[in-house]
Amino acid sequence: MNQSSVRQFKVFLNPYYWQTAVLIAKNGLARLYRNSFLGILWTLFQPLTMVLVYATIMPMIMRSPTANYTLYVIVSFPVWGFFSACIIGSSQSILCNGETLKRCIVSASVFPIADVLRHAYTFFVSFTTIYTAAIVLGIAQFDIRILLVPLYFIPILMIIGSAAITIAFIAPYIRDIGELASISMTMLFWMTPIVYQVQMLPPEAQDFMHFNPFFIMIRPIQMLAYGHTVPGLTDTLHLLVLTAIAVILGFSVYRICRRNYVYYL
Repeated sequence: MNQSSVRQFKVFLNPYYWQTAVLIAKNGLARLYRNSFLGILWTLFQPLTMVLVYATIMPMIMRSPTANYTLYVIVSFPVWGFFSACIIGSSQSILCNGETLKRCIVSASVFPIADVLRHAYTFFVSFTTIYTAAIVLGIAQFDIRILLVPLYFIPILMIIGSAAITIAFIAPYIRDIGELASISMTMLFWMTPIVYQVQMLPPEAQDFMHFNPFFIMIRPIQMLAYGHTVPGLTDTLHLLVLTAIAVILGFSVYRICRRNYVYYL
């Protein structure tokens, strides 16, 4: 890594960079729920609605019933909602802030990062609230291993943040990437064990899952919150390897696209 690359990478280590990202994320949340009666509680309705629909319909049509299927979708849907919101929304992170970037000296990468932080906050609000309600209603039992979820969420944040930067910096050059991201996330929803368990798939399909980045990310959360087991060395290693690949790819795209993207806004 040359001196220019080191200097560009240090931008992400600057505490003021993260303070700016957090401030933008807070402002985004404030604008989103400014005139809303229920405010942040709206973030509960979409995952809760999907949980109710799938928990009612899927057990009727599945050949192999899943033990405590309601808890399984309670764990899976908020995580997938976070993935989907970040990936699809990142295509507009820079495009929607074009005028600001033309007037202010700020790293454009702060906007997709701020969007990821905003969605991470809403994820933890919805996940914690719905899971707590599941414990109160007897759908789930409290297990101390659930407290490891934030630890495993750190590499997930790094992966999604890197992916958001990648998509955000490609978007000014290829405006169709937003539609491509939306279609891809719809396909990947059914290609990832969200409404079914991986054990229900044929052995060949289960092997394919090891190349699905969303399965690699969501599996540790499912193991902790649904299976009440700590992810093994293999699952943890896959997550860390995916983190390294995502960070390298995201930084490479950032370096290539950061110079001329403003001319395409």
